[in-house]
This record gives sequence, C-alpha cells and structure tokens, in this order.
Amino acid sequence: MKALILSILATFFITVATAQPAGPRGSHQAKPDNYILIHAGTLLAVPGKKPQNNMTVVVKNDRIERIETGFVNATSIGIESTADIEIIDLSDQFILPGLMDSHVHLSHEPSRNRRRTERGDRDTDTPAQLAINAMIYARRTLAAGFTSVRDVGSDDQSVFAARNAINAGRMIGPRIFVSGSALAVTGGHGDGIPIEATGHPGERLAHGTCDGPMECRKAVRFQFKLGADLIKFTSTGGFGSNTALEPQLFPDEIDAIVKTAHMLGLKATTHAYSAISIKDAIRAGVDSIEHGFLLDDEAISMMKKNGVWLVPTISASYPPPIFNVPDPMSVRLRNEHRAFERAYAAGVKIAFGTDAGTFKHGTNAKEFEMMVGFGMSEMDAIYSATVSTAELYGIEDEAGTLEAGKLADLIAVTGNPLTDISTLRNIDFVMKSGAVAKQDGQMTEPFTY
Repeated sequence: MKALILSILATFFITVATAQPAGPRGSHQAKPDNYILIHAGTLLAVPGKKPQNNMTVVVKNDRIERIETGFVNATSIGIESTADIEIIDLSDQFILPGLMDSHVHLSHEPSRNRRRTERGDRDTDTPAQLAINAMIYARRTLAAGFTSVRDVGSDDQSVFAARNAINAGRMIGPRIFVSGSALAVTGGHGDGIPIEATGHPGERLAHGTCDGPMECRKAVRFQFKLGADLIKFTSTGGFGSNTALEPQLFPDEIDAIVKTAHMLGLKATTHAYSAISIKDAIRAGVDSIEHGFLLDDEAISMMKKNGVWLVPTISASYPPPIFNVPDPMSVRLRNEHRAFERAYAAGVKIAFGTDAGTFKHGTNAKEFEMMVGFGMSEMDAIYSATVSTAELYGIEDEAGTLEAGKLADLIAVTGNPLTDISTLRNIDFVMKSGAVAKQDGQMTEPFTY
C-alpha cells in the first residue's frame, strides 16, 4: 500500500511540474509596453516658457518617457520592436498640457433644473441620478480639454462614485478631486436639508450642515471618512442662494474646519465673497479662496503674504444662466470691485476655476477669454490652468507640465492660444494618463470594461 501511495504522489508532482508555464516559476508573460509617439507642430511643454516647434512627445504607457527634437520614429530612438507602437501626427497643431478647472459641480447643470421646475417637478434627484449626471458631465469636461478638476460641492455619494469608477479604470474621464458636500451653517449658502429634517443628525452630516466648532469638526471628519480629497466650506452667502453676501460662519467655526482638515492631511477651500470672511479664513490657514468678489486691499495683501490661492470663477458672476434678469447684481458687483484684476496686479497666486454647473459643462474655456479680457496675458491664463492648478491640487510632481516622468495629460488645438485664447474653446485631441480620449475632434469609447 505504501508503494502505491508513493507512486500516486510521484505521478501528481510530475503532472504539476509539467503544467507550469515557461520562465520563472508561477510567472506570467509580461504585457508589452505601449508607446505612443506624438508629433507636435508646436509644443508648449512648460507654460511660462517659450514653446518649441517640431517636437516628439514619447509616451510610454501612462507617462511621458521623454521629449525629442524633430519628428522621430521608434527605431531612431531605440524602442524595442516587441512594444506596441503608435504614431499620432499632430504636426499641424499646438500641443499643451491638459487643462485643470479648480471649481466645478459635476452632478448638476442649471438648464436641467429649470426644465424640472417648469413642468412642476420639484422632487430632488436621487444620488443614483446625480451619479449618472456626474459621469455624463465629466465626459463633457474631458472633451473640453480638462483632464483634472476639483468638484467642490456635491453630496455624499454621486461624484465619489464617478471619481472611483474613473480611478479604477472603468471609464476614461478627468481626474476628479472631490470635496463631497460643502460645509455650511443651518440656513446658509449650501444648506440643502429639507426643513423637516433640519435637526436630524444623519441628514446634517450627509449634507455637511454644521453649527459651532464641535459640529464643524465632526462634519470635516465625516467627509474625510467618505473619502473626500479636500474640504470646501461656505463662509458667506452667494449670488445663487438668496442668502445675501455677508459672513455666515464665526471665526471659531472657520478655524475648526481648516485646522481639522489640515490635521487629516486635506486642503481646505472656502466660498467667500465678503472681505471680512476672507480675512478670517486666511488667519485660519485656508489654502484657497473661491470667488473672492468683494476682496479689499488688506485681504489681497494677506493672500499674497500667506500664499493663499484665488480661484476667481469670473464665469459665476458674468453672468451664469441662473440669472435671467437684465443687468444682474453679480455683474455690477464684479465690475465695481474688480477683485480679479487687483489680485492679479498685486501678484496673488491665481488658479483657474469656473463654477461649471452654474452654467453648461464643457464650456469651461470661456473663463479664459474673460481672464484675458480683464487684463491677464494669454500665457498667464494658460499657466493658471496648468502649473498653478497642479500646485494647488498638490500634484505638481505628476501633472501641469509635459516633462519626462509626468503623467501623459495633453491636448491639441488648431491655432495658437498664445495669440488667440479663444482657440481653447475647440479642442481637437485629448490624452489623459496615456489614453487617447479624443482624436480628430471626436471622443473615443468611454468605458474600458
């Protein structure tokens, strides 16, 4: 019997051994590298520096391997023939890094909300419906050349779901940094809780509603637990909420929000119009100011001294479609205070942001024309949407310029945006992390599996 058992065991081990694949034990055949050689007629690799003509961007998998002078092929630069190799001819186009928008709301769009109101349907969308919105609007945003965005105010589910699907590789979309629900006081700008649920603890956490330092700390921690990438809070009222424009949070509430966010490793940004609240947020250590329409000279000086970013969102005041009235207050106040022009002249750091969602997603580039129209150079406007935004997001080592080792996020346009900024309204080609998302003006298949 013992001999029989030994014979069976020997046969088993021989069978297993012969079934092993060739090569190291248990190894799988490596997938060949994917190379894309992009022939760029004009290349603005580093906004702020002079563009170059007739260059080749060598993309290996999801990153830029190198940039070569002239239009090269795989053989001339020593790429192995076993690799998957593609050449994309953009020799008649202007190439620059993928754009970034620091202020969007991907789960909403005002025209849809108006149609719902007109037919008498005032029920709020479910998180599932909002998630579908976010996926659709994310694709529109990517088609417009924006490969990274910050969603600064949604809910506890929808944009998280869209972000996670993109990060998992299930859909080609922009890189999304999510704040979740914007933190707001009861009755303040951003408080979306139905009146009958105002005192319900679960509803308050889900909507980011908080009063007093202790509750505000808890609200930050809840967004962190959900997976937020940053914290957004509303220090003042706003144009769209009928809550006036003055302060709505006490300094101790602002301090609690900002310090808790920083303790958890998250950046904090605030919706703020009033100079009083802007200065309170700067004293608390806030990283950026959204809108800032009523900036005074002291606030501008404090922003520059403390390295606080301004996300000007001129499109949110000039005016978005939600203001269906002649001569809206938003335009009058913007023109009266000229906060963007004064901050730019003073040397405040400016990061591109639009407030898309208060107007149609995919038309984000109109902000460039407003910035240039109000005195910013074309190069500085592009810099604000690439180098500056990457620094604000904390991804300057990964994105914002086209350099060896960075993610292959790039776009192409016909024309020269350094002489005509409006060319950024029409994006011909988009690559996000080495994947072609748009070519010859047409979007590619969105889903990978």
